[in-house]
Amino acid sequence: MLAVVMVGVILALSLALLDVTAILSARTRAQTAADAAALAAAAATFAPDLAPREAARRMAEANGAGLVWCRCRVDRSLAPRSVAVRTQMLARLWFWDDVRVSAQARAEFVPYPVGQ
Repeated sequence: MLAVVMVGVILALSLALLDVTAILSARTRAQTAADAAALAAAAATFAPDLAPREAARRMAEANGAGLVWCRCRVDRSLAPRSVAVRTQMLARLWFWDDVRVSAQARAEFVPYPVGQ
């Protein structure tokens, strides 16, 4: 009887560990998506062909996350600028309901003047 209880406890702990691992993995992937989205949006604040929010959304989705918000103002001047983004993704769990995890990132961009 004790062996059956011990196997049950070990199985429950293993599944709980899988859930914790799923949350940590989703958090890492959300942070990677946020970093990539911020870098894409920062460069797009200067580029005339793509809106910064759209560039951030595409990069977040390419990394498996969704874009929650983007503070990325278009600025065609040569002044330095910074952007901030937040991404979100779903962590699928065994024991509990799925959890949404999010991450934020900032990026700075200084346009280099062409011809100098």
